[in-house]
Formats: sequence, structure tokens, C-alpha cells
Amino acid sequence: MVNEPVELRRRPRRRGSAPRGMANGYPGSSRRLRKPHVMQMRSTLCRLFPWLTVMALAGGPTVAAADDVDTCARQSGDAAIAACSRAIASGEFSGEELAKIYLNRGVEHRSKSELDSAIADYSEAIRVDPRRVAAYFNRGNAWQAKGEFDRAAADYSETIRLDPGHARAYNNRGVTWSEKGAADRAIADYNEAIRLDPNYVEAYSNRGNAWIAKGDRERAIGDYDSALRLDPKYVEAYDNRGDAFLAKGDLDSAIADYDEAIRLNPKFAKSYYNRGVAREKKRSLPEALSDFEAYGQLVPSDPDGPKSMARVKTELSAMTGRR
Repeated sequence: MVNEPVELRRRPRRRGSAPRGMANGYPGSSRRLRKPHVMQMRSTLCRLFPWLTVMALAGGPTVAAADDVDTCARQSGDAAIAACSRAIASGEFSGEELAKIYLNRGVEHRSKSELDSAIADYSEAIRVDPRRVAAYFNRGNAWQAKGEFDRAAADYSETIRLDPGHARAYNNRGVTWSEKGAADRAIADYNEAIRLDPNYVEAYSNRGNAWIAKGDRERAIGDYDSALRLDPKYVEAYDNRGDAFLAKGDLDSAIADYDEAIRLNPKFAKSYYNRGVAREKKRSLPEALSDFEAYGQLVPSDPDGPKSMARVKTELSAMTGRR
């Protein structure tokens, strides 16, 4: 007998991290949201020399300032940030070009998880060019990473107002509603993202998570199926579908999905833990112990790993003693 209730592995809420989503779990659930699209939108220049020629004739920026803009747009990391900063400090840019520089510097700050600096730059880009769609979208992603969900939703809404066909903004706003526990609003946004882009893998998976939050496992499984048809290597969709099967009591299907998630990503810790739960429920205790041990090695800071190992070892000892 199991000595205490066994729960599915829960993922901690994420603050300030990034792509192929913002891997967020619903509070109190094993669900794992596919990361919202946090690939940041950059602004780039056309070929450098023609641009320099035209600008020089128009009394534009110096060669040094133009070089900084080019480095700001094309490079990454500290070199790009420094070049962007020099271009801004030069005072030679305004309007759309200045907004692009702020936007690009914001992208680099975001890539370094410097969220406040990124938000400040996106805000400056918006101040200079209030219709700069990418700045609203990127700022929404930064607010989302900080857990500022109302602000994130507001920026995604403005993105959608300016660009009604922005499927990623609908998906990311849906993630925000999911984080706030508003599953119906989330589903409405995922529906629109899928209408705009029928091949939008993350939106299907995220809608599946929202159906789980509403207790509709069959619809959730259907959405995970759709995601996997579009992307057969989508690890999180296998894991999430496994959770849905486990919640239904379909242990064999759950284990099969966790098997595939682990095959695709042998370091995907959550699937080891939840496969251990499924195997423990099947009374396959040696295999369950092996899964909990693997989880403990991958996530040594989580006390539930050793706790689950100890529980299964006790059960195995009791079984041995009864023989």
C-alpha cells in the first residue's frame, strides 16, 4: 500500500527565463505551459553602404554613428549593447531609427535576463514610435517573465490592436490568462492564434493545458494529439498528454508518453518523476524506484525525489518481508 498520497511533479513558476517557451506551470498542477514565443523581434538595417551613401547626402549621421547602428543591429551581447548605447548617446538619430536602436538594445538586455533594462528600452522605443508593434510584444514578454501578468496582457492587447493578425500575441496573452487562472479567456486566445495559424504547435499544446485546468481531459488529449501531429518531437506535449492519461487512470498510455518524452530528452526530469508515479500505481515498484532515483539525480534540490525513493523502498521491503 502507498503510505501517503502521491502527486504529479509540479514545476516551480518561472521568473525571468526564456524560449521554446516560458516554461510555466499552473499553480497547483503538473501542467507545463509551452513557452510563449519569446524570440525577440529585432530591427535591422539594409545593406550598410547604400544606406550610408543616402544618409550622407541628406546630412545624416557620421560614419562612426552609422557603424554603431550596424553593430547594434547585427551583433549580440555586450558588444551590441555598447554600440546601441553609443548610437543613442550620439544624438544623431530620432523617430523610427532611434526606436529601432532602443528595441535592439532591449532585445540584448532581455537575452541576458536584464528584464528591467529591457523593459526600459522597449518603453523608450514606444515613446519614440508609439506604433512600434515589436516593442509592445517584446515588452509583454519581459513583463510575463517578471510575473507581471496584467502588464503583459496589456502589452499583448496593444500588439493585437496594432496588428490584429499577430498570432503569437494571442498565444502569449493566452498564457497570461492561464497564469491568472482565467482558462476560458485563455482558450479564446488560443482559438484565435490557431485560426490565424493552423500549424501553430504551441497554441494547441497551451490550449490543451487550459482544457486540463477546466477538467476536460478528452479535449486536452485531442489538442496534444494535434500538437504532436505537427511536431512529433515535441517533448512537452508527450509529457502533458502523459499527465492527462495518468489523471484518467490510463497508466499504460501515460507510461508510453513519458517513455517517448524521455527518449527525446533524457534529461527531462518531470517525465521521470511522473512515470515513477504511474509505475508505482501499477505496483511496478523496482521500475518506479529507478525513475525516482533518476529524478533525484537530475533535480537534487527537490526533496520529493528522496522522499519518493524512501517511500518505494519501504514498500519493497514490506513486500520482501511478506514473502
